[in-house]
Amino acid sequence: MLPLFIFFAVTSSCEDSLKPALSALQRNDAPGAVSLLESVRTQCSRSSSFYDLLGIASEFSGNTLAAENALRQAVSLDPKSSRLFADLGATYLRNKKPKDAADALSHALTLDSTNTSAATYLIGAYVATAEWPKAAGLFDRTGIASGQNLIKDQIVALWFAQTFIELNQPDRIDKVLYPELNNMPPGLLFSLGTLFAKHGLYARAIKYLQQIPADKADDAVYFNLGLAYSHLEKFEDSRGYYFQAIDLKPGHVEAYFHVGLDYAAAGDPRKAIPWLARAQDKAPSRADIAYALSEQLIQLQYFDSAKEVLKRALAENPRDSLLLVALGDGELAEGDSPGALDTYNQALTASPKMPSALIGCARAYISQGKEGEARTLLQEALSVTPNDPVALGELGLLEAQKQEWAPAFEHLNQAWSEDRSNSKVALQLARTLQHLNRAEQAVQLLVSLPPAAQNSSAFHLELAQLYSALHRTSDAEAQREAFQKLQAQNGEAIRFASPKTYVY
Repeated sequence: MLPLFIFFAVTSSCEDSLKPALSALQRNDAPGAVSLLESVRTQCSRSSSFYDLLGIASEFSGNTLAAENALRQAVSLDPKSSRLFADLGATYLRNKKPKDAADALSHALTLDSTNTSAATYLIGAYVATAEWPKAAGLFDRTGIASGQNLIKDQIVALWFAQTFIELNQPDRIDKVLYPELNNMPPGLLFSLGTLFAKHGLYARAIKYLQQIPADKADDAVYFNLGLAYSHLEKFEDSRGYYFQAIDLKPGHVEAYFHVGLDYAAAGDPRKAIPWLARAQDKAPSRADIAYALSEQLIQLQYFDSAKEVLKRALAENPRDSLLLVALGDGELAEGDSPGALDTYNQALTASPKMPSALIGCARAYISQGKEGEARTLLQEALSVTPNDPVALGELGLLEAQKQEWAPAFEHLNQAWSEDRSNSKVALQLARTLQHLNRAEQAVQLLVSLPPAAQNSSAFHLELAQLYSALHRTSDAEAQREAFQKLQAQNGEAIRFASPKTYVY
């Protein structure tokens, strides 16, 4: 946003001396301009234009401190120049001194309320200092925020969007920017899409990212589209975009990783594991990938494979608390609660108050019948992350076991609203609703579960009991038959010892 051509009103004795430096600056020879200006410093020491030009040349040369000093000298020589204060404020802003920038730019507007450049930079200063109402007020007063103006200056467009996102006024953004969607360059569409996604406005992010023409879209566009759909739990759509990202970049670790996470979130570990394993092949040092893979292996009781994954990962990251939690989860799943407690405590030593480690300790205590200690740890985990669905679910399950139905409902319901992949939480929430005389709601909850979660004898038994409570005799009988059929299938199945190893 710096001017391409610079015009100065200078004293006649200094005017000719500044021209060579001005020509050098216009040729993009900023160091040469600085050298020429230093040679006439004495002659032009009382000229504000000299210091203004020196400030700009110094900034282009990378000497930000010299630029600030020169522009401060310029405004001291001409304290009524709105333009000079605007230049000083813009320099402060570029040098990441937004508070100083705001002071200088506000003064520039006091001297000349029509100084659009000063107003624009001042908006940037307010955005940098998170003074959102002040930024919004300037957008309203100056008329900068018209759709066509914002397309021309993409940085200002992002300031505009961020301001009204922070003020929780996304409709204001839509009113200005939506009519210009077809005219926006791909770079602006991508930046706006990622900004919306960063603030959880995933549907809006998708609208902007999908507007990018296919011949301009790279793997980052498709990956971010996939990520937005993942957050909306539209996993078939998200996978489609992740696949497109992989098509453009076959080694796209994050795309492989998030396909696996999507399957895990949908409660399908068997489909999650191959994608997570492929991601780990491509990024063997990534602790987060090793953690996710080992947790899915543990869920399917492939304990030896999980141990091997964690052994390799811990060899590179021996004190990684996330990996230690996964190791403890495996030990607990195999019935070694003392060993699991020791491992979880190692994780807590590395990362005090780590929620997943606290939850692991709580589960170990529950397995030992120490519900009081478990409850304390779960509450501690929730003091760190109040919306943690795992901690909420475990606390709700514990309260339901003690027939504390009101708090059990509160915690289970919140856990389910945060994460709809845990069928154990859903079943206990349905039981809790029944005990609270809300059987109809319990039925609605269970029939809304995905098909994979409904394919269990526990599901059909619970639904049968609910239908009986509602005197829906034929529905209850159908669910009992489904329950008995699954029980018979399980009884007739050929039994094999758990292999504990996943072959990939």
